[in-house]
Amino acid sequence: MSHPEKTRRGHGDLAGSIAGAAILLPSNLVTCYLLVLAVVASPDGPWDESGSAGTVQAVSLLSGALALAVTLLTLFVLATQWLRSRWWLAVPGLMLLGSVIRWLFPSA
Repeated sequence: MSHPEKTRRGHGDLAGSIAGAAILLPSNLVTCYLLVLAVVASPDGPWDESGSAGTVQAVSLLSGALALAVTLLTLFVLATQWLRSRWWLAVPGLMLLGSVIRWLFPSA
C-alpha cells in the first residue's frame, strides 16, 4: 500500500525547490564564469608568463573558494530537502576540481 503523503510534495516544498534552485543556479554560473576566465587567460608573450601565471592562480584561487562556498550552500539546500537530487553537488565539485587543476598548472 502506497502512502501518497510521502510521495507527493506540497506547495511549501515546491517553493523551497524554486528558492533552492534560484540560489544555486546563479551561484554556479558566477563560479563557472570565474573558472572560464582562469582557463582562457594566457600570456601575451614570453615576457608575460610570470605575470600571467600569477593572475591565473589568483583567479583560480577565487573560483575555487567560491566553488567550495557553493558546495557548502548546496549541502545546506540538500539538507533542508528543498532539492532532493544529489546531482546538484556534481556541478560545484567539478568546478572545484577544475580550479585546483588550473591553479596547479597556471602556464598550461
